[in-house]
This record gives sequence, structure tokens and C-alpha cells, in this order.
Amino acid sequence: MRKNIIFRFELEQAIPTHYTYIKMTTELENNQIWLSDIPKGESIEFTSLLPKYKRLLNIQWTTFFALLIIALIVAYFNFEEIGLVWFGVAFTLWLIFLLIKFSFIQLGFPNKGYAIRQKDLHYKTGYLTHKTISVPFNRIQHVEIRQGFISKMLDLAVLKIYTAGNSAHDLSLKGISLETAEEIKQIITSKVTQDA
Repeated sequence: MRKNIIFRFELEQAIPTHYTYIKMTTELENNQIWLSDIPKGESIEFTSLLPKYKRLLNIQWTTFFALLIIALIVAYFNFEEIGLVWFGVAFTLWLIFLLIKFSFIQLGFPNKGYAIRQKDLHYKTGYLTHKTISVPFNRIQHVEIRQGFISKMLDLAVLKIYTAGNSAHDLSLKGISLETAEEIKQIITSKVTQDA
């Protein structure tokens, strides 16, 4: 059985003009929320990130691993203490880490996406562990758009959303075009202005 609970407060207050007493009645509702009434997270339709973002991730990590193997080779030839065994161990670890990272990029990319609703923005990510971040518009402090050198060439942008509270609650929406980032920024700005 569902019941709505209404609290009624009555307050007698002296009003300075005419020194009369006015009886004020305030009603405060505190209804119970039922789990069956809450919209399910699975019902949110997420928009996938652009495939160009996967290419950007591949370029960034390829560069990182190339620099790492170059440093390893230089260290092997310049330091006599590093024997062939240590070089082989380091190279094996490098190769394992490379395969794991690129597997995660390929398998995890389809799980990334974003959704905008009337009162909030959602971002999901993850392969082995899935994470969905939800940011209500009334918690957003400000929004900015960033583009790196390679991102600019690929027409990609990062939408940085700063929320009230500590930086752990901030959100970076990556893998979208500059045009989409500007549209989302406009939507967020108008929603924040309406709520203010």
C-alpha cells in the first residue's frame, strides 16, 4: 500500500504592522520513492563515440609504445649492466602490456557513449568493468572545449564539464566532433541558465 505523507506546520507570527497575529500553514510533502517507479539506466539510449576517436587512441598509444621500445633499446646498448636476459624480460613485458592495451581499446570502444536528457548528462565507458557517470545540469559550474594537435587534425574535441564540489566529480566527454561539443555546450549552458 502506498501512502503520501504530508506534514502540516502551523505558525503564529506577530506582524509588526497593526500588531495582529496571523496563523500561517505550510505543507511539506515527503513521499516515498519506489524502486519500480525509477527509470532504469538500461532504458537510456547512448550515442556512440566517433570511430575517429579510436584512431586517435591508437595513434597516442602507438607513439607511447614506440618511444618506450626505443628507450629500452638505447638503454640495452648503452649500459653494460643490462644483459640480454634483462632486455628479453623487459621486451616481453612491453609486448604483453602493448597487447593488453590495444585489446582494451578495440573491445572497450563499443561500450563508450553519451546521452543527454532533460535534467542530466550521462557518459558510459569500460570493458571489464562498466562505469556510467551521471551529471545533473544543476551541479554544473562551467563547461569548456579543448582540442589537442592531433585531435584538431581529426576534428575531435573534448568537452570538459566542471561540477560543484571536488574535481573527482568532473567529466571529460571525449570522442565527439567539435561541432557536437559546441552544441552540447550550448544545451548545458541554456539548461544551467534556466535552473539558476
